[in-house]
Amino acid sequence: MSGTEYFEKHVRPILVKHCYECHSEAEEAQKGGLLLDRESAWLEGGDSGKAVVPGSLEASLLITAVVYEDPDFEMPPKYKLEENEIELLRKWVEMGAPGPAEDMGDTEFSQLGNQEVIFEKAADHWAFQPVDAPSPPEVENKAWNAHPIDRFIFAKLAEKGIAPSPQADARTLTRRVSYALTGLPPRDESVFEKSPDELVDELLASPQYGEHLGRAWLDVARYADTASTYRPDTKTPHYYPYAFTFRDYVIDAFNSDKRFDQFVKEQLAADLIVSEKRAPELAALGFLGVSPHRNKSHDFVDDAIDATTRGFMGMTVACSRCHDHKFEPIPTADYYSFYGVFNSINRPEPWDIDEFPVIDGYDPDEKLIADYKTQNQAIQKKIKDAGASKKKGNNRSVAEAIKQTELAQLLVSHDGAPARAMSVSERGKPENAFIFVRGEPSQKGDRVPRRFLKILDAAQPEFTRANSGRLELAEKIIDSENPLTARVYVNRIWGMLMGDYIVDTPSDFGLQGEAPSHPALLDYLAAEFVKNDWSTKQLVKFVVTSKTFRQSSRTVEASAEVDPQNQLYWRANRKRLRIEELRDSLLALSGQLDLRMHGRSGQLWGDEYSKRRSIYGFVNRFNQDTTLRNFDFPSPMQTESKRTENIVAPQALFLMNSPFVIEQSEALVASLEFDEKLDGPSRISAIYEEVFHREPVANEVKQVERFVEIEEGRNVPPWSLVAQSLFMSNEFLYVD
Repeated sequence: MSGTEYFEKHVRPILVKHCYECHSEAEEAQKGGLLLDRESAWLEGGDSGKAVVPGSLEASLLITAVVYEDPDFEMPPKYKLEENEIELLRKWVEMGAPGPAEDMGDTEFSQLGNQEVIFEKAADHWAFQPVDAPSPPEVENKAWNAHPIDRFIFAKLAEKGIAPSPQADARTLTRRVSYALTGLPPRDESVFEKSPDELVDELLASPQYGEHLGRAWLDVARYADTASTYRPDTKTPHYYPYAFTFRDYVIDAFNSDKRFDQFVKEQLAADLIVSEKRAPELAALGFLGVSPHRNKSHDFVDDAIDATTRGFMGMTVACSRCHDHKFEPIPTADYYSFYGVFNSINRPEPWDIDEFPVIDGYDPDEKLIADYKTQNQAIQKKIKDAGASKKKGNNRSVAEAIKQTELAQLLVSHDGAPARAMSVSERGKPENAFIFVRGEPSQKGDRVPRRFLKILDAAQPEFTRANSGRLELAEKIIDSENPLTARVYVNRIWGMLMGDYIVDTPSDFGLQGEAPSHPALLDYLAAEFVKNDWSTKQLVKFVVTSKTFRQSSRTVEASAEVDPQNQLYWRANRKRLRIEELRDSLLALSGQLDLRMHGRSGQLWGDEYSKRRSIYGFVNRFNQDTTLRNFDFPSPMQTESKRTENIVAPQALFLMNSPFVIEQSEALVASLEFDEKLDGPSRISAIYEEVFHREPVANEVKQVERFVEIEEGRNVPPWSLVAQSLFMSNEFLYVD
């Protein structure tokens, strides 16, 4: 989420609700000489000093005021903000207090939020224009004139006088393709003998492809196995026992190359499409069902709007919850049109088991089923006894607490439990929503019909009165007249494969988003994607078979001087392994990776860690895994546009000290079965071949021999330390 998005979604609503009455020009109120409705004003501060000092909580008087630590300086004066609101403000200041621009091009600041002005600007904005299908330009370089992508890229390079890089060597390319399509290193030596095109087809057909692409979509879908809240009596999170079926649905969708337009429809409205009661497609509704927020809350609806509009269309509609969007052609009425759609559905509470439909596709072993039934019966008896108990206290609460902890944990962890869809359903008669003035539910304005966004559908016909309108909403999203959806999706796939995006704000294609580096290429990809039946596999293959993808990643100084950020793709981008790829690679190299698919989530670390791929790891929103967080795993509190890449000390400490890494190092050495007769250089060669698929050079052999000599006689086996040191090297941690 960009700084502007964070401000509009989380910070401005707080300021509107609690501060603007006294500190905004719009309200003709400027107490203490302080305005909080623009960046320059809060940085300048008021009579008491600087309201906000980017990056410094201590120096920011806004934070001092809201935490109520100084009795003479408490704001708002009549009440203290909620703790979650204070935390959002703290995070904002720590982020550097990002704010919106002071103006909209030639307009004055006072015109921010003026939808008439914004719609005029949007009329010429590239993202709202129909998708063109431009012909690839003819280029002089014959080697770059065969593939359409290469022709677009080479033409841009030629304009700047930059030469493309040479093609990567076979070993580098094999590793790159393997990680790009499966998130795993090449294991079988035979793959190095295959042609790149042959390898691509093989990897696209492998089950690991869907797991890798699926994990990328789960970032967008803010997937997790729990809600963001917990039970105060037990301090345990509210579990989502069936979240895993949504994750499995996503994996299967990519492996089967489900049409993306159908993928969209099923995630928003599978219950309105399929007729079979146990249809596996019902699991797609987990897109709505795994929300961080509890059912029947305004935040639940807001999250559904945000995930849908940013995830599928790159539009920041949720920023219009409290007011007309300050920068985008999204009036508040459009937000509440969507509010009516998602407020007309019902999501069962996680512990209301029978409300979630059992789905086909999961056939556990009979022994597992029997064991589950035995444990379930014992818990059900405990629940019944607690509810009937004459003991002092709220018996119903005690019974519910068993349901939400012991029973939920059984459903989350036991493979013999029935698999159900994290579904949603229609909530009786759908209702159009009132606009909440300033985002306050108690202050109702006009009622607005359920309909699509005005910027994309000027007529805005009302959705059906027969149901929530989710299916009609989905059909509007994937409509051929909608210029956003295909562009947004192909940009996500391009960024995942290439390590950089054509539009560097993948979830914001609006007026505040970045302009595309190659607009013609983006449109060409979008048009071809729709033309090819919305096929993700064809899109992926199209990208990775280009010379652009297969360039060397080495820096050329002359090219770097002209384009230091490689926005024109004159070389391949070197990519660091994500935490899932790192963990899965260690398990693969140690020979311990369990390639079983589907099923309930397991623990990634600890004494009883799962050896399955990381996509099957348990994701806890309430208490996010520290290791995942240290390696830039995205917060599942909201849809994420792209992964950040920070290098921090805990990453190195994990690789040096983690029992998990140490165990994989030991297992790798054990798998090599070093014979006592095998000399040092031969052992070094064996380890290098296994980890890097190459022979060590002479200097590397000398360094390792010296290292082993020093470590001999210590408690830790030296050859395991050698393997562990290779796992910490850039050659392992980065894909060239």
